[in-house]
Amino acid sequence: MLKKFSLILLILVISTLALAQGVMNFAPKSANVVAVFENNSQNYSALKKAPLFSFLLDDLGIESLIKSSVSQTALSINTKTSQIWNAIQNDFVIFGKRDMNSKSEFSVAAVFKSNSNMVMNLLSSFIGGNLGTQKINDVTFKTFEANGLTIYALDHDEYVLLSNSPNLIIDSVNSYDGKSPSFKAFGNVPSDSWFSIYFKDEFSKDSTSDAIPKDTVAYGEVKGNSLSITGVSEFEYKNKTLKSKILSFKSNAKSLETTPATGDFWVAADVADPVELYKLVKNYAKGWKTDKLPVLNEKEVLDLVGHMNGKVFMYANAGSSKEDYVASVYLSKDISKYIPNISKTASATFKWQGHTVLRNDTVEGTRTTSDYTIFYHDKVIFSNMAPEDVSKYLKVPTKAEDVGNYSSFSNQVWNNAFVIGYVDIGNIIENALQYTLKSGAIFQAKTDSNADFVWQLILR
Repeated sequence: MLKKFSLILLILVISTLALAQGVMNFAPKSANVVAVFENNSQNYSALKKAPLFSFLLDDLGIESLIKSSVSQTALSINTKTSQIWNAIQNDFVIFGKRDMNSKSEFSVAAVFKSNSNMVMNLLSSFIGGNLGTQKINDVTFKTFEANGLTIYALDHDEYVLLSNSPNLIIDSVNSYDGKSPSFKAFGNVPSDSWFSIYFKDEFSKDSTSDAIPKDTVAYGEVKGNSLSITGVSEFEYKNKTLKSKILSFKSNAKSLETTPATGDFWVAADVADPVELYKLVKNYAKGWKTDKLPVLNEKEVLDLVGHMNGKVFMYANAGSSKEDYVASVYLSKDISKYIPNISKTASATFKWQGHTVLRNDTVEGTRTTSDYTIFYHDKVIFSNMAPEDVSKYLKVPTKAEDVGNYSSFSNQVWNNAFVIGYVDIGNIIENALQYTLKSGAIFQAKTDSNADFVWQLILR
């Protein structure tokens, strides 16, 4: 009796694990990118409670527009509307595979509960194109061709597989049937996440950089009237000293949220060691256009970067006609000795209240716009406003933490983030549509206890 009970328990455990994996079994081990969406109906309902998505879907009428379009399409292809909605309400997976012999060749596939007849007719109704069949490796695929692109479809169990590559579909079916290994999820993804996305980097392994990006996982959650997307990018450190330095850094971009700011966008950064950051990213900066930058040798660049204390703050108006910005790079030491060299590329150089100012002009047709660089002893300010207007801005009583609905994110902002950015989406929408909405988004990033890169985007 005990043996029988143990056998039943084992079968139940195995069945539960198989169901939990579900549609992910279609993603083959060779996939470079995998995205799985689960509990779509429940999470979509929760998403509509977030101010931004409530505005887009309900007030702006996007949901009604989509429902109307789907109903008309269903009628035109003699299909029930519910059949179309069921295809996206159930779990589905999207995955891609890069051709290792060609970085430009990429195959992508989607798998969801439906049937190929309905899906291909749906594509034809929306886009046009030609429907047909094609036999490849003894497998008959339904095909859809439009604008030089061919989409292949295959039914398997209750699912339909779509891809621009028949070989990827075959790999996917073999993975699902257990004939070849499936993609293994990694990272600490909460069980109640709406979606999770996995990236495997196969090309950086030959990199000569001291820090090599490896696998990345990101997941989305709908909680507290907001959508948050959190990601973790793993790094392999060839230089163990660099890893130790990164782990010792004490960043606090949140400390800059009391900086004067207006407008609808701001970003704050606090890098503990600017020199080490420069060394880390310089290999990735090859090929950047630098014809307007002063010519400095490597030693001078390192010395100049060493004069910075790592704190940077920028605000901008993205949604109004003013479109002004002010960016402050804070210094640990005065950089006056570099001004003569830096000023060589400027359109004009002048003094304002004892400070050196560079003006760089850009001519577009009959219109000339100017950007200014103002040198203080403890900071350098970049702006498209004249120095006297910048001076007025620096004295405004409004702080970054008071902009828009940023305060509603206060308990979610990381104290050890090295960068925090905020967008007042409500203000942008109000300027564009004269519609009042309390909505915003923050982006933040930090390093964890393993010196991996952790980031988060929250939309509300």
